[in-house]
Amino acid sequence: MSRNFSISIYTLGCRLNQVESEAVSSAFLKAGFTLAPEGSVPDIFVINTCTVTSKSEQKARRIIRKASSENPDSLVIVTGCYAQLNTPEIETLGPNILVIGQEEKSRLLEFPIYIAETESQTGFQLKEYLKFRLGKSPMTTGKFDFLPDTFSFHTRASLKVQDGCNNFCAYCRIPFARGRSESMDFDRALETAVAIENNGYKELVLTGVNITAYESGGKRLRQLIEAILERTGNIRIRLSSLGPYDDLDNFAFFISQPRICPHFHLSVQSGSDNVLKAMGRKYPASRLKEITDILKASGHDPFISGDVITGFPGESDQDFEDSYNLIRDCGFAMCHVFPYSPRPETRAYRMKNRVPERISRQRAERLGILAEELHKSYIARQVGRHEQVIIEEEVILDGKKYYAGLSSNYLKVLIESPIPLKDGTLCNVLLDAAGGNVFGTLL
Repeated sequence: MSRNFSISIYTLGCRLNQVESEAVSSAFLKAGFTLAPEGSVPDIFVINTCTVTSKSEQKARRIIRKASSENPDSLVIVTGCYAQLNTPEIETLGPNILVIGQEEKSRLLEFPIYIAETESQTGFQLKEYLKFRLGKSPMTTGKFDFLPDTFSFHTRASLKVQDGCNNFCAYCRIPFARGRSESMDFDRALETAVAIENNGYKELVLTGVNITAYESGGKRLRQLIEAILERTGNIRIRLSSLGPYDDLDNFAFFISQPRICPHFHLSVQSGSDNVLKAMGRKYPASRLKEITDILKASGHDPFISGDVITGFPGESDQDFEDSYNLIRDCGFAMCHVFPYSPRPETRAYRMKNRVPERISRQRAERLGILAEELHKSYIARQVGRHEQVIIEEEVILDGKKYYAGLSSNYLKVLIESPIPLKDGTLCNVLLDAAGGNVFGTLL
């Protein structure tokens, strides 16, 4: 390498983006690059973007423009779903910007080798050289090569086992950005999971656009999880977003396994059958209640969360009330509520009978209040329970130092300790709560 390049990575959006950013960071660090300290100017920015909402794109544009204009000698690499769908728009934001769409994101894993071969110094020179190499070099990496040796930004390991989506829901751009559903080879996924435990990680997050769509050689998600549980010893497994139209028996299996975290995020979107049908979702609202009943029947009181959209075209007052009542009756521990955001290329973008933004926001605010009440209720039920917490960082609260970590049931827990607790340490604690915070006493 001609000189010691530093890199900074900024990630927006989903856990898929997070694990892909981790892999890019790992590739650069392995090649001798350094992560730029906070407040310093890196030689290379990598901005990993999201396109789920218009707000996520607006945020990405602000970050890209700021990085480019304030650091003209740096290279600004923009990748991710927004980069895939809006390359010309992004390229106008600065002369030192190189756009790498989602389809070619894995080529970032090759960039350290390319950069090591050049004497280029400025961001613009690096941009032109990389464009030249991209035109001359065949692509040698794929979407399931995002396998970090180490995780720079997380204490819990993630493994991408699925990508893309075949559903083409009326509001969503993800299938256009990430393509059709694909899955990691079963044996490779299993061996990677085993290696992650052998590297000392205490939790493995299985992630994808919709991991319930996983399929490799006729084996589905349940078979993969069963194999991981058999081949590993103690690592706990967390499942990312689940499609609620999957086989109900799978949910009974998930909750019955002690090493699967009792935390389940469901892709809800609406509690109205009318709206679900207009969205192109493949399940009735009653299916969600069936699933939450199955999960809660275990007696583990799992943390169940979901995504909900308000103000989808044609959503009536009664449709919204149906959603509100479903979230209340299911007793979700957390809800991510989004006012509908029109997305180009989607079917909903052309739909008439739009709900005014004011109404959509009001509905979101009302659901948000309910979600907060349900979250507080869930926390109150956890007081006095024993939990395992993975330490993630140190925090200061009211002048006191705490070690903050994540419980198996997805609570941020603050722990006082007379001895230092390293990030990644797994602790047994007794839960308590005060002032909206969850505290843990070491056992």
